[in-house]
Amino acid sequence: MVYREMTTMTYSQLFNQALELLDEQGAEEAYELVKQEWQNVENANEAQLYNLAYCFAALSGKTEEALGLMKEALYTKGYWYDYNYLMEDEDLEELRKHSEFETMANLCRERQQAALESAESVLVQEEVEAGKPCLLVLHGDQQNAAQTAPYWQSAKELGYGLGLAQSSQVQMSEAYLWDDEETASEEISDQWNALKEQGVDIENSILCGFSSGGRAAFYAAVSGAIVPKGLILVSPWLPELEEWTEDLSKLKAAGTAVYICCGDADEDCFEGSEALFEILDDNGIEVEFKLCPDLEHDYPENFEQILQEAIQFVKQ
Repeated sequence: MVYREMTTMTYSQLFNQALELLDEQGAEEAYELVKQEWQNVENANEAQLYNLAYCFAALSGKTEEALGLMKEALYTKGYWYDYNYLMEDEDLEELRKHSEFETMANLCRERQQAALESAESVLVQEEVEAGKPCLLVLHGDQQNAAQTAPYWQSAKELGYGLGLAQSSQVQMSEAYLWDDEETASEEISDQWNALKEQGVDIENSILCGFSSGGRAAFYAAVSGAIVPKGLILVSPWLPELEEWTEDLSKLKAAGTAVYICCGDADEDCFEGSEALFEILDDNGIEVEFKLCPDLEHDYPENFEQILQEAIQFVKQ
């Protein structure tokens, strides 16, 4: 089997390619891809890479290899995974027959409980200065602030600081969620106000998010939790779109402009992104939709340029 050669790839690209191989050629080919491309993945959470590898190893019938990868992740690297996921996921059915898996799952439960007890929202700041506007950026599902930062750097060229928000809702090692939108809105509001107290030009600042971070950003704005100059939503996941767009009065009154970027090969987010554009446009809200042909659920390769276009749209 010859795989597509890439100098570097994102975790999303690896995940999507592996799933395609799983469907078309089987688990063993998917596992071989993960092993081959592991070192080429940029901006990745290593705990996720281990998770992907031991899942495909298990599906390939390589039980001992899968258990070995789990041991390395837990005992050498110190990672942990959601206990309920480990005990319920179909991919791991064969591994659960081994006593050492139960031992590792219980260790994960202990680490998970400790992580939940100490979890708090985090705001990482880059070139945030008084008198200067800022982008407050929300990471995607099972991601973190450090993974997110590299994609948004071109905003600095236009004079914006970067505030990288990290949720307190943790699912596995260094992997965070925005599932509870009310909790997310409270944290986003707190971070927005913290930037305001530092003297950031908050009236011209922009709230941004990728995937589930786009969902959290949209809810925070449409509910009135914060009043950003604009929203930049990249592949936003919007399962409650109809419910959340019944009343757009707060968003419209604030004059918030919305820039949406999504690929037409994004099976989870394209239809919702397109529908959001139409709803906002019908309601007289300034909105732009950047369609990225053949892009799956990921940032486009030319996102640096798209981000600057999005900022200019919001400013105008």
